[in-house]
Amino acid sequence: MGLKNRGRRSSTKVGRGEAVPRRDRNSGGDGARRFRSVGGAVTVLCALVAALVALDYWSNAGAVYRGVEVGGVPLGGKTPQEAHGALEERASGAPGEIRLTGPGGGLVLDKEDMDFRPDVAASVKEAYAVGRKGNITERLGERLRAAFGTVGSPLKVEYAPEVVRTAAEEAAKRASELPRDASVAVARGEVRVEEAREGFRTDVPRTVENVEEAVENLGGEAAVAGEELGPRVTTRAAERAAQEAHAAVSGPVVLAAEGREWTLTPAEVGGTLTFAPSGGEIQAGLDEERLRAALGDVFSALTVEPVESGYKVNGGDVTVTPGREGKQIDEDELFAAVEAGIFEGRREYQVPVATVEPNLTTSEAGRMKPTERLGSYRTDYTLSSDKSAERLENLQMSSAAVDGTLLAPGETFSMNGKVSGLDYNESKVIVNGRETLADGGGLCQVTSTLYNAVNEAGLDVTERSPHYAQLPYIRPGLDATVWFGDENGRGALDMKFENTTDAYVLVRQYVADDGYVYAEIWGQPNGTEVRTWSEPAYRNADSAEWVTYQTYRKDGEVLYDGVLHRDTYGALKDEHGKPIPADSVPIAPVNP
Repeated sequence: MGLKNRGRRSSTKVGRGEAVPRRDRNSGGDGARRFRSVGGAVTVLCALVAALVALDYWSNAGAVYRGVEVGGVPLGGKTPQEAHGALEERASGAPGEIRLTGPGGGLVLDKEDMDFRPDVAASVKEAYAVGRKGNITERLGERLRAAFGTVGSPLKVEYAPEVVRTAAEEAAKRASELPRDASVAVARGEVRVEEAREGFRTDVPRTVENVEEAVENLGGEAAVAGEELGPRVTTRAAERAAQEAHAAVSGPVVLAAEGREWTLTPAEVGGTLTFAPSGGEIQAGLDEERLRAALGDVFSALTVEPVESGYKVNGGDVTVTPGREGKQIDEDELFAAVEAGIFEGRREYQVPVATVEPNLTTSEAGRMKPTERLGSYRTDYTLSSDKSAERLENLQMSSAAVDGTLLAPGETFSMNGKVSGLDYNESKVIVNGRETLADGGGLCQVTSTLYNAVNEAGLDVTERSPHYAQLPYIRPGLDATVWFGDENGRGALDMKFENTTDAYVLVRQYVADDGYVYAEIWGQPNGTEVRTWSEPAYRNADSAEWVTYQTYRKDGEVLYDGVLHRDTYGALKDEHGKPIPADSVPIAPVNP
């Protein structure tokens, strides 16, 4: 008879009015059953994967995993030896050269020159390592990619990259070409159109990459990389300009004037045409210089140079030489008319001819003729320490070079420009304050005489230099010196003045038998009165200073009254080097 524990029955009979006990929510129940279900699934899955991995491992043991390619050759399922043979066959069948294609192509690269060597062993080793290197996750990942796709790599090759790069760069340079714009030309009256051409700008780095990729992939071709360049002027634009040119040379051109005619042939017309690119188009036009040359006979027949009126000087007598009108073609008007009509087929033109007046007409010359003496001056050449015939001849020679000079209004007179280059005699001159012998003694007396006549006439002196020492024939402060400078003209001293009147002025200069050098300025009366004089500021044995004054009146009105300039003079030395005290030199009168 067994013992029973009535308080711990495994089941309870339920009767009316009795409660059914509820399960504890934490007692495991349905949740525990679900956990046991998922865990079982995972276990089954892991077992399945393990089985598949094991199956895959044993099925591919000693062989390249399926789905692995090298250089496009499937190696899956092959042993390393079999894979090596397959790749050897692929490498031996590869082209022995690489041909560059595209613009500038045609260059062939010999693989032997590249030191091309396929590395089959390294390629097989890398293919066999797919799915066998790295951690478990990496290995499984590679195997799955190979199983459901392709894991590929290029055949490993060795080559001389510098040879490949040099050859690719050479091909790239050959391919580069600037685009050519379309153009129009006319020869012998025939219009020609040169068609546009595309250009090409090579991308050298990309071309090198293409060649290297072909080498590594055992390919036989590589493209020259770059971009096409279009011309700025298209063939169509040139054809439009050619149509205008055809109209211009469609027949001869006739020009008429003063009852005469001249004809240009179509070839001559074509030689004057120009074609300039502008904004993608070609503008047809005329070259004025070439048109002027083509119309040489027309210009010769219709151009007459005007004759300037002038003056004939005979001593103190001035007569007017008559002028004459000329004529010339109005080029601007003619060229504008031809250019406007030639491209529309217009064949006939009237040549416009205009009258040309001389710069100085006969009537103006008569009105501006110098008729009155405006200023004069004279200096005594017998007061010079050099009374030789050579110095006198120099005075006459230089005075004759100046005499008869006519100056137009605004024109400048240069003493050096008039008296240089003559064959002067050797006579006394002053160099560095010392009397010595040299060619041209006496020129300074002629210059000083003219300088004072110019001042008296009221003209503007624009350049003047005093002497080093006082001279007996000219009052200090009223002198002017000239020097032609060294052999290159450096250091030259000149006396210049400008004709500031509204009429021509005549310069008279001559040496008289009475012992004087004379200078005169002739012109039209202009109401000017000028007085110029000088006074010493101090005088001693070593030096002296003189102040020059001037009073200038115009029509009775004083326009200037004051100091003109100040000059300092040193002591003069004779030919023996003996000083001549400055205060002992005789003072010439203002105007002897």
